[in-house]
Amino acid sequence: MNITLTISSLRAGGAEKVLSALANYLTKKHQVTIVTLAANTSKPFYFLHSSINLIQLDQTDEDRGGFLGRITNIIKRLISLRKAIKNSRPDGVISFVDVMNITTLIATLGLKIPIVISERIDPHFHEIPSFYKWLRLRFYPLCSQLVVQIQSSANYFPKSFQKFISIIANPVSRPEIQKSIYSKRIKNLICVGRLDNQKDHVTLIKAFARVTTQYPGLTLTIYGEGAGRKKLENLISELKLHKTVHLPGITQNIQNALINADLFVFPSLYEGFPNALCEAMAIGLPIIASNCTGNVDVIEDYVNGKLFPVGDHESLTKIIIDYLKDPEKLVGLSQKGKEICKTYDPDKIFSKWEKIIESSAKL
Repeated sequence: MNITLTISSLRAGGAEKVLSALANYLTKKHQVTIVTLAANTSKPFYFLHSSINLIQLDQTDEDRGGFLGRITNIIKRLISLRKAIKNSRPDGVISFVDVMNITTLIATLGLKIPIVISERIDPHFHEIPSFYKWLRLRFYPLCSQLVVQIQSSANYFPKSFQKFISIIANPVSRPEIQKSIYSKRIKNLICVGRLDNQKDHVTLIKAFARVTTQYPGLTLTIYGEGAGRKKLENLISELKLHKTVHLPGITQNIQNALINADLFVFPSLYEGFPNALCEAMAIGLPIIASNCTGNVDVIEDYVNGKLFPVGDHESLTKIIIDYLKDPEKLVGLSQKGKEICKTYDPDKIFSKWEKIIESSAKL
């Protein structure tokens, strides 16, 4: 089969990582093309197999030139995407992320190509413009299958959608190295996620500030980049944490950072499927996470991690201090957390995707 995947870009991010891994898996049996809207000079953040045909359309400037300019750019984007998909001669298309799903469905009208679309975050919490919400309701029924990661995401959509919705979690690869020795003293806290409101690093930093009044030797490192950097830098400065809280940006070698940490804290307001959290569990790091959607789908409280109420920095402070007093409590949670690699084995997850696209192509 020829399979084409569409996404707005291949920068660092959860959706981009999963799509890249899915494309690599599909190359074992299929011809694979990836089409993005990014600049043709943009380099993919994640590894792509050499056999994959990557087409980047340089169609990202839809907001330039006022209303008429925006409309013109949207039309150009649709035409370019339609041409690229048509030229790739796919037996099926897989699209990732809400607005790109809509764009792909409109661009392929009349082509009679099965389109599998995927929401990559819980739409209950992830707002898109009202016009795109309207388009989603009108065009999503044209897809062959809508893939979501968790039941909460499926529940967002009308009853009429449920017949073509499938739930497929993200894969969790077994890391090359897992933690086998656990520090009797927690020193280094770590978090991984975009620097934006959804990830709620503010709650973590506020909790960390309170914790360090009792445990001044701690450090907190938050890996990620985003529009919220300045806000976080200001908060760090305000709380006089510039020597102990670090924002190093994005790293290609996140596993190395995780293996050298002692405790992973993940304070998101909401998630689709928490890739960074699962990676930390697979490494064997002890986990403290907010009880938001996505997190509660993989964390069983007091079994493979510890949950705290979303946005509650006081509760988070108490939990961190409790584990600082008795790090032995974390060992059992860490060992249990490693089992996530079996639950979300990549071959098992990607074979579900393959079956969906193959069955859609036969319809």
